[in-house]
Amino acid sequence: MLTLMRFSAALVALSLAACGGGGSDDKPNRSSSSLSSTPASSVANSSTTSLAVSSSSAVSVSSSLLSSSSTSSSSAIALSVKVNGAISGFDTNGNSIELDADLVSIEMHLLDAEDNSLTQATPIASSYNLSEQLRFNADLSAADATRLAVTINYPGYTSYARRLDATEVINLDAKLQAVPVQTIVPGNATTVTGIELAGFNVQVSGDDAQQSNSLLIHIPQSLLPDDTSSLEVAVRTFDPNDPDDAEFFPGAYADSDGNELASVGFNFADIKTNSNETLAVAMHKARQQKLAKLGGAQKTLAQEPVMIEYQIPAQSCKLLESLGDADSTRDGFQVPLYTYNSSSGLWDSIGHGTVFTSSGQQVAATQSVFECDTTSFYLIALVDNSIFQREWWNLDYPLAFSQPIDYCAQIQIKNPEGQSLAGINGLVMDNDSDFNFASTFFTTDSDGKAHVRISQSSINPDLQAEVIFFNQDEFSYVSKTITLSSNCDDTAVQILELVRPQLCEVSGSVFYENGAPVTRNLVYGSTPSGTPNEEIIWGFDFAYSDAQGAYRLNLPCGGEFEIFNFASLLAQSGEPDNGMQLTRIDGNLDADEQSDNGQQVVMKTLEVEFHQPIVTGTYNPATDELALMAYGGFDAFPMTGQVSVKSIDGTITHQTFNGTFTADSSSDDEEMQFFFVGELNRTLSLPATSDSGYLLELTLTDAFGNTWTAVPGVIAITP
Repeated sequence: MLTLMRFSAALVALSLAACGGGGSDDKPNRSSSSLSSTPASSVANSSTTSLAVSSSSAVSVSSSLLSSSSTSSSSAIALSVKVNGAISGFDTNGNSIELDADLVSIEMHLLDAEDNSLTQATPIASSYNLSEQLRFNADLSAADATRLAVTINYPGYTSYARRLDATEVINLDAKLQAVPVQTIVPGNATTVTGIELAGFNVQVSGDDAQQSNSLLIHIPQSLLPDDTSSLEVAVRTFDPNDPDDAEFFPGAYADSDGNELASVGFNFADIKTNSNETLAVAMHKARQQKLAKLGGAQKTLAQEPVMIEYQIPAQSCKLLESLGDADSTRDGFQVPLYTYNSSSGLWDSIGHGTVFTSSGQQVAATQSVFECDTTSFYLIALVDNSIFQREWWNLDYPLAFSQPIDYCAQIQIKNPEGQSLAGINGLVMDNDSDFNFASTFFTTDSDGKAHVRISQSSINPDLQAEVIFFNQDEFSYVSKTITLSSNCDDTAVQILELVRPQLCEVSGSVFYENGAPVTRNLVYGSTPSGTPNEEIIWGFDFAYSDAQGAYRLNLPCGGEFEIFNFASLLAQSGEPDNGMQLTRIDGNLDADEQSDNGQQVVMKTLEVEFHQPIVTGTYNPATDELALMAYGGFDAFPMTGQVSVKSIDGTITHQTFNGTFTADSSSDDEEMQFFFVGELNRTLSLPATSDSGYLLELTLTDAFGNTWTAVPGVIAITP
């Protein structure tokens, strides 16, 4: 039986090799479009049967992309970008599901023309019990900014990633879907070429409704620590030709070398060991352990490669026919392999794979016809373990044209009422039987306009493109057709109609009575109840206030909305109207508005009184565990003070002690959703009682220095 090492030798052409770089390799045109692929640069050397892995990663991230700011020209004009986002969660079957806002991580970078990060933001996601969606917004500003890169992560779900042109307003609708998880133990798997592989073998089937195509990832046990007994694997495959799958495509259809990319297939992979370590961490640990056993003098270590066998989606065969073999220096038909760089929103090349038929026959480099209706084709690649430093992998062709010309379209998005729609994202696709150009995302400007620019061959160009608008909160899309022109200076505008409201901005600020900003304060706006149907412009949005006490909502223009501020409601619960303001987004100044130009409304600043915390607790007589919870605004913590536990009638004091209630950003309470909760735990013995619990009396000093005396509370006895 052949071993993996013999398999590696037999497929040395599949390995990553430094010879793949350099300039474009002119090849015979595969179609009348004179379209070809550009050889992708390789980043690792595997001319032997096992890959030599250096101490530095084969896939690196420029430190400039991770910095929070960089120096820019003082004469440049700063571009300010307002980002508004909604996050929707879905289970593996596509059903809507509620996400925990505290587990969401959001990172965005404003980039310059060289993809250096000029500034970044990490906004928090806000939640409200009347909506399954989460919301977030951020303001970024930098001179020389040209693009925005956004990444949203949630454990166990596909990430959301976009790279968009920087415009004044960008509205994002992020969909995160749970990824099927399987537990993998060491075993055997067989490739389409008949090679049996022993180790950890991740296998997904194209017959699974949750997958677009089959995938085999072989991970040698030698790459992992000796105590690795199993892997927890979350893998999802996607077909870029299917608009429902294309919505998940991360970043731009472009690589870090400046090439446009045509995607053959892409997938998401999140793999952890039984010790809950990522593969990148576990493999680094295993390598360090092996080097230590060798005495520490040796700095490099030959390691077995990771093998990937990827079924090529049937609709992608038109790419293979149009673009052909991607590297003539290797034996067989080659397709490049990439991983996604979330900081730049671009794809980094990590090598090539070789195409085989389902019967295990290697496809000749000269093959120009792929009968995918009757035959399945598979790409097999040997890569080093640096691939596991990234979640998204992609089979891509970097595009080159023998006579490239830009084809353009000026478009404007309007709703049926004739209102222009700003900040709308769309995907332009070549969705016919021939392949002529790469897909691209766009964002409309403040007038609802976008300039679509696509490079393709001047020989038999495709002058029709499909524009996809994805539904905001479910898996569906609207498709429009636009006409492309080689005259990119043509000012003729193509109007595309989209049934969405025109959104206007409603903003404001909330401060405490001492002038300190109210942070993490829930504010929401909604259409007043009782509004006659013929007059209603329905709208709803919510947000947390930021570190400056400011909030921003996006509500339909021309509507009337009640703005609820929960910090005021909590502080003045006897007068609920004090927590509500009214706005009409119509250009006329109303009583609660500071300004209103018909597009942007600034509400009058609210001042919030300090309020006494609410305290409850539980006591378990079997364990003597006392758990106390203090509820208040996020800014009020930590709270310190004295706690007295009394009999239910208040006549006997059983225990008195001092302590501190602490809360963090993820401690908002599910039962009292508009409060944050600080906890104080003690182990102490309380006398048995036939009553339902005990009374509390506290003296507390909050983070503002306010002292609250005789704060009441109740302790419930738990079984």
